Amino acid sequence: MPKLVSDIGHIILQVGDMDEAVKLYRDTLGFELKEHSPEWSVITTKLGELTLYKTPKITPLVLRDAAVTPISFHVISFEQAADQLEKKGYSVKRKGKNSGTLTDPWGNMLELHDHRKA
Repeated sequence: MPKLVSDIGHIILQVGDMDEAVKLYRDTLGFELKEHSPEWSVITTKLGELTLYKTPKITPLVLRDAAVTPISFHVISFEQAADQLEKKGYSVKRKGKNSGTLTDPWGNMLELHDHRKA
C-alpha cells in the first residue's frame, strides 16, 4: 500500500500579533525565520519547524489539564532560559531546576527542559 502522507505540512500555533510573535519566537527563543508574512510565519530549528498563524479568534495550544502541552523544546539551561524569559515579561512556570512551561501571550503552552544533571 502506498504512503498516504508524504510529510508534515504544518504544526500551527495561533497568535494575535505577528510582530510580537516573531519577537518572542525568533528574537528571544532563537528560532530562525524561514518564511514570513503578516498572516503567517514559519519558524525553524535544527529538528523541525512550526507555523505561527495570526487569527483574531485564538484557540491556545494546551491540553485540558492546564499543566500539560504536546510541544517540548530543549534548552541548554532551563534556569537561565526561564530567567531571561521572565526578565522580558513572559510567563514561566517552573517545575524544578530542569523544566517548566512557557505560556506565550496568546495562551499557547510550551514545555522547556534541559538534560543537565546538576
